[in-house]
Amino acid sequence: MWLNCFIRSILFCTTAIVLAGCASQVAQHDVRVFDEAALLRQCQPANGATPARCDFAPALIGDARHYRVEMTIKPASTPWVYAESRRLMHSSAIAIEQQILSFLVNTRHPDGQPLQQDTYQGSPGLTLWLPGELHEIEQIAITATTPDKRLFILGDSTVCDQNPQWEKPAIARYSGWGQVLPAYLSQQVSVVNYADSGEGTQAFNIEDGELFAPIAEQLREKDIVLIQLGHNDKTTSAAVYEQRLSDLLLFIKARGALPILMSPMIRNQGINLAQQHLWPQLDVRLSLQKISQLQDIPLIDLMAISDAWVTELGQTAAQQFFVPKDRTHSNEAGAHIFASMLVEDITRRQLPLAEYVISR
Repeated sequence: MWLNCFIRSILFCTTAIVLAGCASQVAQHDVRVFDEAALLRQCQPANGATPARCDFAPALIGDARHYRVEMTIKPASTPWVYAESRRLMHSSAIAIEQQILSFLVNTRHPDGQPLQQDTYQGSPGLTLWLPGELHEIEQIAITATTPDKRLFILGDSTVCDQNPQWEKPAIARYSGWGQVLPAYLSQQVSVVNYADSGEGTQAFNIEDGELFAPIAEQLREKDIVLIQLGHNDKTTSAAVYEQRLSDLLLFIKARGALPILMSPMIRNQGINLAQQHLWPQLDVRLSLQKISQLQDIPLIDLMAISDAWVTELGQTAAQQFFVPKDRTHSNEAGAHIFASMLVEDITRRQLPLAEYVISR
């Protein structure tokens, strides 16, 4: 293990520390390596359906917005890994298995939705949720970093990092598609999900939007920004909706970032596409098509894609991918369905995120 630690320190051009047995002082932002014995001490053991929770405090790994995690697993292991508020970082059902899993995690406080009072608060630093069999993991190396590529997500409850909800079966866990999207993207991308329940274009208004401010503070050249807003703009007029989004897009482009518009996924209510997200003063899909054409911004028509899916599958069968008795919010399986629709359209059309989509 000490030899592995030494090799990693050379590769990263920094000093690594194995937090087991004895330890030595290291500077901030060095690679921190936790071996199997250290993980057993660092992590709360799995309890029923709740996986092992490992909290890595800033005192251990440095205080940063982004961390690179490299997890060395034993042969024949098929792990899945969540971070922060049940954000899926790796799944053996999506990615080809490797002995070293590598991914980037964005952190903030709270760990879950940024504005909700009942959001999962989490803890400072980095939280990983690991398989119950921790002995499958040889070591985890964590590095505070600044990623080359960041994907910002702006949206609502169908997109956000919902609370962990480990006490519920997967079919009943509210899950946003943005919550599982990191597992579909390569290790070069850090996903920054500012979607929040109940929010529409007002929260991302460039003049005084509460969620616009933290995004504007971080946004830089070549970042990618996915925008799905419309579920909660029921009282917004078409003129205001289009103005807010147009101003937001102009701001993003002025920063040199790359925006992509998305129409909201459908509600599984058995109504036709033309009636979906049709509010008293706003036809969401029509307005998005208009903005996309005027500003020459790509539009992923998730509303039409998901409508075709429900039409083929049938409303009753499609309901298994939504939370029971809820026609709007997807469960874990449903979040994967909608994330898959998104990445398939991105790949097919070779949109800016296409080169970072994982393919088996």
